[in-house]
Amino acid sequence: MRVTIMQPPYPAKGEAVKVLDWQIAQLNKLEQNSTDLVIFPENSNCTGYTDLADMKKLIGNEGAMFVDTVRHTAQRVNCSIMCGLENIDSNGVMRNQLTVFTPEGEEFSPYTKIHLVEPELAKGIEPGKEPISFVYKNIRFGAAICFDSYFPELFAEYAKQRIDVMIIVSHQRQERPDILEFLNRTRAFDCGCTLLRSAPAMPDPNVGGCSMAVAPDGKIIAHAGGVPGVICCEIDPAARFMRPASYGEPDRIGDYREVLMLSRQHTGNIEK
Repeated sequence: MRVTIMQPPYPAKGEAVKVLDWQIAQLNKLEQNSTDLVIFPENSNCTGYTDLADMKKLIGNEGAMFVDTVRHTAQRVNCSIMCGLENIDSNGVMRNQLTVFTPEGEEFSPYTKIHLVEPELAKGIEPGKEPISFVYKNIRFGAAICFDSYFPELFAEYAKQRIDVMIIVSHQRQERPDILEFLNRTRAFDCGCTLLRSAPAMPDPNVGGCSMAVAPDGKIIAHAGGVPGVICCEIDPAARFMRPASYGEPDRIGDYREVLMLSRQHTGNIEK
C-alpha cells in the first residue's frame, strides 16, 4: 500500500490561507495512481485559527475550496484521502473529525475526536462518544485526533477491534520530537499494527512536526522531521509484530497483539 503523508507549515497569524494554498498545491502535484492513501493533519481546513467566528468563516470559504480540491483529487488520482476537518452540520454543530474521501466519490466521517481540549470545549465543539473502527477496501482502520493520543485506553480498545492501520491526525504544536516519537511508537505497539501520523511543521523545528509511519513493532518507517514536506512510503496493512509467545518456545510464533489479548483474558483483567 503506497502512503503519502502531508506535513504542511503552521501559519503565522493571518496566513492560514497560505497553508491552504500549500496543501492544494501538493494535491495538484499528485499523479494518477501514484499513491493509494493521502493523509492531512487535524484542522486542515482551518489551521491556525483560534477565534470561532473567523474559523467558521474560513471553513465556509477558502477551507471549503480546499475540501473541494480533496474531493476531486481522490477521484483524479484514484486514491483515498483522509483529512482532519472541522465539520459543521446542518444544525450548526461543529465536530472535529477524520473525514474520508474515496475515488468512488464517497465521503464519510467515521471518527469524531473524543478527548477535546479546553479551547475546543469553550467553542462548543461536540465531542465524540466512542472509538469505532471502519473498513475500507478490506482494511480495518482506527483513528485518533491529537489529544486522543495521550489516552492509552483508546488504543487498547482499537486493539480489541483488531484494526490493521491506525490513523492519527494531529495539531500538536508544542511537544518535543523525542516525546512525539516515543508516544507514537508506543501507540503502534499498543494497537499491534502500522500507525500513520500527520501533523503540521512549526516555525521552530524543535517542537511539533514529526509526521511519521511506524511499524507494529515500534520501528519508524518514515519520518518528516521538523520542516514542511511530504513523506511517501510503502506499508503492509497485514503486518504484525510476530514473536515467540514465551521464552524457550520458538515454535509458538504469533501475533503479539493476540498473545496479549489472550493473556488478559486468562488473568481476568478484561474490562467489564
